[in-house]
This record gives sequence, structure tokens and C-alpha cells, in this order.
Amino acid sequence: MTTPALDHAAASRLIPGTGTLSARPLPQGRFNTCWHLAGSGRSYLLKLNHREGEQHLRRLAAAMTDAAERGVAVPRVLDVGHDRDLGPYLLQEWIEGQTFAEAREAGGIDPYVWPSLGRQIALLHTEPIPDATATPDSRTRQLSDLLDRLGEHALIPDGLAQAARLRGTLLAEQLCYHSLVNTHQDIHPDNILIRPGGQIALLDFDHATAAEDASDFVKIDRWCLTSPEDRRALLDAYWQQRAQPVDPMFEQRLAFHRLVIHLSYFLYWHGRDPTQIPGCVKALRHELE
Repeated sequence: MTTPALDHAAASRLIPGTGTLSARPLPQGRFNTCWHLAGSGRSYLLKLNHREGEQHLRRLAAAMTDAAERGVAVPRVLDVGHDRDLGPYLLQEWIEGQTFAEAREAGGIDPYVWPSLGRQIALLHTEPIPDATATPDSRTRQLSDLLDRLGEHALIPDGLAQAARLRGTLLAEQLCYHSLVNTHQDIHPDNILIRPGGQIALLDFDHATAAEDASDFVKIDRWCLTSPEDRRALLDAYWQQRAQPVDPMFEQRLAFHRLVIHLSYFLYWHGRDPTQIPGCVKALRHELE
């Protein structure tokens, strides 16, 4: 994303008493235009979002606040609203550290990261949401609705769609009833922050929603984990923190959500970069094999 110029006077209005603010653009944001602000010895992250607007940012802020109340390490939300010059904005504290992606590129990931990450995800999933349950029917509807949307845009070959429907329906029926929890839904290398001292923080709750717990591990499996030992350390700490037995259907639950997320990528790239669709087809074929 190309970050436009920032209205410094407007940004200073959001943080009174800081004197002259320095501003550094963070161009890697996909959904928000992001700036690192600093002044009077404090640092902030400013997110601007004209596409989804203030309502989206308020949902994001509420998800982060709820996660913090559960003990999850997240940046503290300072303000959210609509500025006459900046538009919809979210202001949060800046947390020092390296993203997982930066740490991996700089020299690798220390083993302590995995149990620390597992415990943070477990804190997010601590309590089931009252009266919110995934069922075989709800999963089948989710899968069917997604495949219908793909069919409307002719994004997926018919044979592949049929195979995905069959595989997903069989998994959906196996999984029976399962309580929903608050989830992040986008835990990948840029959204995991490794803080000084080794604590993990979770960033960017743009996709946070009520869902099955296993769904939060799809992107970790795909983009973070590199060995069975690291995966075991992550999951052992996760279940220990949740103080409950390992879900015997966890891997099947994970497989269902992995399939759903593979399918959702077709719609995501269709609206942003259609040249990615062949790669989505290849990935889906691999998943179904």
C-alpha cells in the first residue's frame, strides 16, 4: 500500500500536549493506512481507514480491548473516532519489539516463542461465547455459501468445487457441536510481535470474530511453523493454559477451517489481484490431495 502524506496538524490534535510529532509511514498495512508517531518521549500507532470506516475501527478497538481484559498482550487502545481532516482513525500505544517476520529474517526464531504464543492464543480463547455454537448444519451452510459465491464469479473449476464440497461436508458432519470463542483470525508473521524479554503480543485485530478455536491455527501452520517439535510446544502450552484436555477432533476441525480459508482466498484476491487466482487453485488442489 502506498501511504499518502499525513496531516501533521490534525494528528497533533489527536494527541494534545506532545509538542512536535515525528511521523513514520508503515506502508505494509493492507486494510489501514498506518503511521508510527512519536513525541514527548512517547510513541503511538495511528491507523486511518477510509474503506471500511469508523464502524470497522470501533469493532477492531472493541476486540482489542476485550482481548486485553482476558490477559492477552495487545497494544492499548487510546482513542477511536472520526476526525474532520483525517477521517476514521484508531490511535493506540506503540509496543516495542520485532514482528515474527522480522525476527525470522534477522536470524531465526528462538524456541521460547512457541509456548509464549500458545499461551497468548489460549488467553484469547479462554471463555466460550454464551449461546454461540458451531453445528454440522452451520458449517455446511458456511461452506455452501462460500462455494456459491465462488461459482457466481467462476473463480473455481467445477470439479474442484465438487471435491471441496464433498470434503468439507464430511468434515462438517464429523465435528458435531462445538462452542465458539473470540478469535483473531489473522495470526501470521506480521501480526505476531516478539517483545524484549520474550513476551508475545498479538497485533491487528481487523478480522477478529466469534469462531471455532482451531481456526486461529490455520495461518500459523501455513506461515509460521517449520517443525513438528515447534508445533508440539505451541499446542502443549495452549492446552495447558486453557486447563482442559486436548480436543480429540482438533486436527479435523483444523482441516475444515483450512479448507474454508483456502476457498476464501479466491474471493480476497479476486477483488485485489486476480493474478493470484492460479496460485489459489494450486493450493486448493494440494489441500484436497
